Amino acid sequence: MGGKRITRSHVAALSTGVSRSWLSFRRNGRRESLVESGEGDGDTEETALLFALYLRSNIRERRKERKRHRNEPHRAKMKAPSGGKQITKAWLEFMLADFEGKERPGTKVSVVDFTVSQGIPPGEGFNSELVLVDITAEIASGQGEAQEKIYHLAAKFLHADPFSAEMNKRFQSHIKEFLMYSEVVHELNAFLAARVPEASPICIPKMIYGKQKGSEYVLVMENIKVAGYVTNDKRKGLDVEHVMRAVEEIAKLHAVSYAYNKSHNFLEKFPCYQFKVEAINVIPAFLTCSLKNCVAYLKTVKGKEELAQKVENSNAIFSKKFHALFDDFGNECLCHGDFWNCNIMYKHKQHEDGQEQILEGLKLIDWGNSGWINPIFDLQYLLHTSTTLELRKTHIDDLLHKYHTLFTSLTTKLGAPLPHYDYTAFREDWDRTAIYGFTLGNMLIQGTLSTTNPANKPRGPSILDHGAFTPIRLIVNGFKTGMAKLVGPIISGPNGGKYMEKFLGGILKPIQKELLSGTNEVMNTRLLEILCEADEKGLFD
Repeated sequence: MGGKRITRSHVAALSTGVSRSWLSFRRNGRRESLVESGEGDGDTEETALLFALYLRSNIRERRKERKRHRNEPHRAKMKAPSGGKQITKAWLEFMLADFEGKERPGTKVSVVDFTVSQGIPPGEGFNSELVLVDITAEIASGQGEAQEKIYHLAAKFLHADPFSAEMNKRFQSHIKEFLMYSEVVHELNAFLAARVPEASPICIPKMIYGKQKGSEYVLVMENIKVAGYVTNDKRKGLDVEHVMRAVEEIAKLHAVSYAYNKSHNFLEKFPCYQFKVEAINVIPAFLTCSLKNCVAYLKTVKGKEELAQKVENSNAIFSKKFHALFDDFGNECLCHGDFWNCNIMYKHKQHEDGQEQILEGLKLIDWGNSGWINPIFDLQYLLHTSTTLELRKTHIDDLLHKYHTLFTSLTTKLGAPLPHYDYTAFREDWDRTAIYGFTLGNMLIQGTLSTTNPANKPRGPSILDHGAFTPIRLIVNGFKTGMAKLVGPIISGPNGGKYMEKFLGGILKPIQKELLSGTNEVMNTRLLEILCEADEKGLFD
């Protein structure tokens, strides 16, 4: 070896080259010296010894890794449950150990007791199944004694209905929501904190655990209801204080994502949020069927016969106007996409006098419809689905001024000013997109305020739920899934509206009967208000 001393630096310097040599002669199927292969550095004996040391170290590390996997076999391979009924004690222990282990590696969790209950009222879980999980567990870390800890969690799964699950996958709703909790909001908040440290972060529930791999999907979050967060009564609508706070929060999301994109290219990193025209191909069907209900209802309202005729004659041109909105978005950023009353949870604290509640904060939930579109769409959606006409007429200027001021000032602080987007340009954008607000408002007022909507009815027990009929249930669900995969592309295609009209006609017929009966004053009033407001704006002309 010529008296040369072999050091760690020699190994570090040569290990990469030696590894390439080894792979080279193994691939060529013949034995040759490392020096002769052109990759060595020094005489053959020294290089061979260095390679042996490197190889030995590599083998030891591989053995240690295999041993670690043998010690925790179920941890590495634990399959996620497909729904609330499949949640087990073993999976909860695995999931919580993963969560606790991020701060204290090696933490062991033993579940003492747990309960699972339905988390979404019938008719409000279109994209997923949500269950609430309450857990009592013992947590052990290091040599200390185990401590009792109680968890209040919310777990989301793909919808149990095969058709809903298939459409969910087609539009990647589950992936978008998963990424919002696991990556997107964290990245946007880090971007915000680095540039405007005094700003509060974008507020969403804390993620506890998630898995999105192949057919496995679960998203576990904190149950913020236990911490005092509640949704407003959708039948009352948001008051000015609560809607103003929601406007402030959505302006922050819009501004941060807009500025982030200028330096990081959001869609390159998160392509699933790119707008796809298939997402709105079914809107004409909803619009046609819901407008038929509007016409039937207006014909029963004294003095609204002329408006009924205008609405009836406007369907074709109305659909074209709606689709034209998506030809040119103008400004684009990350939008919630389903920004209405029931996807905003507020927290209050009691005033010192004990008589009044003070709004303390809010968190935005349900991100499955999020996407990269015009931020005004979120504003239109919120104000036309979740407020009364009186509030809009009285406070619309204040609300829009607040949004524009926050959006433009924050984008400027973040290094992405909009010099040509003054308040006048913003109001033009608002007026141009009014048809979006009416369309979504009309559909949601009928769909969420009706007491007869079949989607709002709880699913009753089925004979197929019995364990003895499991094979039959699997066959039936498999058939439904196959049909969903066949029908899904047709419905989301350019001619899908024709097929959806027949389907939706049956769903909306009971709602029409309820409108004509006059028994649901809240729904009738809100629908009449939004129709008259749209007429004043000339949307039916």
